[in-house]
Amino acid sequence: MTIRRDIEHERYLQSQSTFRKEQLKFRTSSSYIQNCYIRDHITEVILRDFKWQYWVTFTFGYKPYLEEVEDMLYKLHYRMDRRLIKHIPKKTSLSPDERTEWFLLPELKGRGLHYHGFIKLNVRPELGSYNDEWSWLRQAFKDNIQVLQKTLTHGGKMDFRLYNRTKRYLEDIATIVYSMKEFGKGASHTDQSPVFDRFAHTIVSRNDWKPSPLYQHRSPNKAENIPHRPNKIGLLGV
Repeated sequence: MTIRRDIEHERYLQSQSTFRKEQLKFRTSSSYIQNCYIRDHITEVILRDFKWQYWVTFTFGYKPYLEEVEDMLYKLHYRMDRRLIKHIPKKTSLSPDERTEWFLLPELKGRGLHYHGFIKLNVRPELGSYNDEWSWLRQAFKDNIQVLQKTLTHGGKMDFRLYNRTKRYLEDIATIVYSMKEFGKGASHTDQSPVFDRFAHTIVSRNDWKPSPLYQHRSPNKAENIPHRPNKIGLLGV
């Protein structure tokens, strides 16, 4: 009943006309073109609004379970922020606004399911003996992935590649386009199979995982004690 009511409401809104100047520009009956509009909008958001400093690719071996992949990424995000607290002098917690932001885009071709990600540090670690922040971040990823590896039960092995943002406009564009090269696919017979919806499985940490405050001494660090990710439906569907 709820689904039917939602569809009727969408049809009701669709039948109305407005005076928005962008309306005619983006009106289309083609699902492929509509996907392209969404892809272009995400590109603009990542390029101009999301102040990322690093680009990363996460791989999970051959045919990993989709649910386990997001669980692992969520726990990795949590543990990376937990580690960050320890490397900021005189700081014992991170507020939701201080926590790291991730924008993760799925891809299937080549190595199977993997994610390209754009990472934004809202607070920066003290480097200590590390030469630079990239080296600190790379070691933090390496150590935490090693701990979380056991959460993949299908024999896959998680790995990653980490790159600094160059802040050269054309290179930023190329990086984003490369990360989204499968987006907009599957909308016609000439494209990839539409079975896996890339947009539906895009992860925006702030929206999808709703980060809560983290505390150095009170928040659990063991993988099995990390709270369940907020966007995960439970056994009872809640």
